Amino acid sequence: MTEKNIKECQKSLDFVLGWFAKPIFIDGDYPESMRSNLSSLLPEFSEAEKKYIKGTADFFALSFGATLSFQLLDSHMKFQQLESISLRQLLYWISSEYNNPKIFIVENSWFVSGSTKRDDAKYIYYLKKFIMETLKAIRYDGVNVFGYTVWSLLDGFEWHRGYSIRRGLFYVDFQSHDKKLMPKSSVLFYQKLIEKNGFPPLPENQPIEGVFPCGFAWGIVDNYIQVSLVVKLTALQPNHCTRSY
Repeated sequence: MTEKNIKECQKSLDFVLGWFAKPIFIDGDYPESMRSNLSSLLPEFSEAEKKYIKGTADFFALSFGATLSFQLLDSHMKFQQLESISLRQLLYWISSEYNNPKIFIVENSWFVSGSTKRDDAKYIYYLKKFIMETLKAIRYDGVNVFGYTVWSLLDGFEWHRGYSIRRGLFYVDFQSHDKKLMPKSSVLFYQKLIEKNGFPPLPENQPIEGVFPCGFAWGIVDNYIQVSLVVKLTALQPNHCTRSY
């Protein structure tokens, strides 16, 4: 969290989102970081043109997901950047940076292995995380998100990844002649979520805090055991529980 790194992160977002968002939602002109780095390439706008450009979008349409070409880049071109699934952070940044615009998440998902069949628990995990982060951004951060769209309805051809990954709610059997479609577990999850309009305060949706009973057993399992190895662990727990192994 150095000043230099923060500026570089800002520049990265400026070149991806700010290129369009700042002219439309702020002042009709490109971000300052783009002006200073690409001054000879960017056109100059008159005050009349800036006024014309500003406010020309009804809402901020956000696409958030895996950049499938990210793995193709040489490591030195990534500038130590990593892919992140922190949708809430991005929503908050957009809200803070661009005067709290109305945001419509028009495309959001992650990917799972192409060998995944209809039981796509990992995809459900990603989907639930993204939607929960969207709800937190609305409820706790005051972000003005008014819609959410999952990508995608069907498994498909994913650019250079081909058919090696899947991102659909419906399983497509690419080996069959008629490309048979079958609903995955994620379809049922998303259907129920829409029916309830989110995560109502049911017992199974509530976080829990506390400690296990003093007599509760903890352990580690492995498929290799060396008889001469002796490990002693002492765990101190609340309520004066002291246990040795």
